[in-house]
Amino acid sequence: MGSKVTQIDTRSEPDSLLEELADFYVVIDDEEIPGDTPMPTAARIADWRRVSSHYPVFRWVLHDEDGIAGAAVVAYSAEQNLDNGYGRVYVHPGKRGRGHGRALAGAVFDHLEAGGRHRFDTIIKNDAPAEDLARRLELKPVYEEKRSRLLISDLDHELMASWIDRASNRAAEYELVYLPSPIPDDMLEAFCALAFVMNTAPREDFEEDDEVLTPENWRETEANALDRGGQLHNLVAVHRPTGKLAGFTQINTLDLEPDLAWQWDTGVDPSHRNRGLGRWLKAAMIERVVEEFPLVRRVDTFNAGSNEPMLAINVEMGFRPIHIARAWQGSLATARERLGA
Repeated sequence: MGSKVTQIDTRSEPDSLLEELADFYVVIDDEEIPGDTPMPTAARIADWRRVSSHYPVFRWVLHDEDGIAGAAVVAYSAEQNLDNGYGRVYVHPGKRGRGHGRALAGAVFDHLEAGGRHRFDTIIKNDAPAEDLARRLELKPVYEEKRSRLLISDLDHELMASWIDRASNRAAEYELVYLPSPIPDDMLEAFCALAFVMNTAPREDFEEDDEVLTPENWRETEANALDRGGQLHNLVAVHRPTGKLAGFTQINTLDLEPDLAWQWDTGVDPSHRNRGLGRWLKAAMIERVVEEFPLVRRVDTFNAGSNEPMLAINVEMGFRPIHIARAWQGSLATARERLGA
């Protein structure tokens, strides 16, 4: 029996296939972050069952005589940044050097080309052999991505209290308001407008247009999180004299992975910066999570390596990098030609 690449729809595939794919990713993830706690199979399947309409994810598997030997993923915005498409190929460590990666890359490139995408980007762990391949495809490293982790056992509660106390002087005109999901209708447009501030985060050399969070997209994000057994927690800073939202932070807790929480975006409107709002928001949110979700033992987040202001806050909190990778980007046509796929 030879190898075969098949596109799958994780919304409707049988559990048996998704369980096999989850076992494959346990091996891949352990190579990326050796010894890390594996993501539970039920959590992976719940994640795969729900596919966003505004930021869809497409998947392929490569089977050989032993089962799944490789997998690939494509993701992109269906509404914005229509030139860009993300893709990544994974091959089992014991199955490399057999052309599986090339076969999967061909499926990825076909899909992106059919979707009218012209720029291709991917993520590669620093100093991994795949970096040499990326250079051969004429992709360029465009930013560094750090996945960092805070162990709740290392959290300095006195430091968090000091950040909260200090804000009473530096940010006396502000108050923090907790917005559970779904965010109330009368706050939704203002929240989505505030999220535009994330476009001020460093992009380094990554080519993309500013993105807008619409109320419709956010409602789908909330629904997806709920379907995956998660809860979204939003904390906003309100400027009392004007009633305007000045900053926000978000954390996602996971019913199917109760020891892990994800720190999502944190942003402060430029006109309200240098008042300690970022530290206040993050300190108040993490203390809320500790109190309400005692099973959480670790909080993970992603940051661009050049986002020094947010990295400084995270490092002070106790976040430590567990995985450092680079985003690579370039012409889809050139990458395809160089690979011969």
